[in-house]
Amino acid sequence: MSRSIPGPLRWAVLVALAAVGVVALTQYWVAAPAAPATSAVPDQQGWTQTQWGPLGPADRELLQKVRLAGLWEAPTGQQGEQQASSPAVRDVARKLGLEHHDLDGRVRATAEQLGVLLPSRPTDQQIGWMNDLTARTGTDYDRQFVQILRAAHGTVLPLITQVRVGTRNDLMRAFATEADAYVTRHIGYLESTGLVDYSALPAPPDPAPAAGPGMSDVVVPALVVVVALGAAGGLLMTLRRRGRPGGGAPALLPAAGFVPRPRRPHDDPAPARPALPIGPPDPWEELARVPPAGPRPGPPAHDAPLTDDDTPDVPPARHAPRDRTTPRSRHR
Repeated sequence: MSRSIPGPLRWAVLVALAAVGVVALTQYWVAAPAAPATSAVPDQQGWTQTQWGPLGPADRELLQKVRLAGLWEAPTGQQGEQQASSPAVRDVARKLGLEHHDLDGRVRATAEQLGVLLPSRPTDQQIGWMNDLTARTGTDYDRQFVQILRAAHGTVLPLITQVRVGTRNDLMRAFATEADAYVTRHIGYLESTGLVDYSALPAPPDPAPAAGPGMSDVVVPALVVVVALGAAGGLLMTLRRRGRPGGGAPALLPAAGFVPRPRRPHDDPAPARPALPIGPPDPWEELARVPPAGPRPGPPAHDAPLTDDDTPDVPPARHAPRDRTTPRSRHR
């Protein structure tokens, strides 16, 4: 069966099958998901091992951000309770001051257990917000107080959520759950005043641009192209060999070369056959067709009388009937 398939085409098919196997193995190794790190080696890539599980960089960042928020939002809440003109804003400021004081104590206890160093003063940006509010009064203070604190809480909430769903540390998971409840409740307090300008809040980050086609995306099209080119090359080589004189398989003859065409009456006249004689054959005519006998050797040189044995057999005449009444004479 394999001999009926041309050699170049067989090689093209074998190369295509080998390419399919290599690509399948490569895709399997590349697409195999890496096992999630359930534990981390201490002091490697920012991870440390604790009795509550591995502690990563995001865990430490969350503790520091919550500590910084407490360093300026707790005193700002106390200031707003006295300086705000709206009773609703003063009530919100009082709640923020008290709850941030409690949250600050919770973050300091968690950081001490995990061995994380916390900042002791607000950032320069936070100090600038505090100075800006101190210079305002009346309704202007109310609007700016609500707007700045609402934007600050919206910035730290995504980090809390990420740590809550991805941390490997049990103690950090409990702290992130509690911090999420605090921050979500504070956002509700601030929005209840009706003074939040949502158009002035930081816009959510744009989704990451769709990545271009990677190696795994172009493997299948490339494989199809390779197989098609291999098959086309084998077919062209086969046709080229068959087109050469004496090369390839012999050309097939048309069907008329094998199946004779039926004879028609007017094509080739049949040769004339000799006429057969009618009636029984004539014995005299058959005797005439017998060739005459050759001369026999002559007598010796000397004259000797002929004997009965030397008399030649002369056939009777063909058409002269023999006289049956006259006796036949013999020569003596």
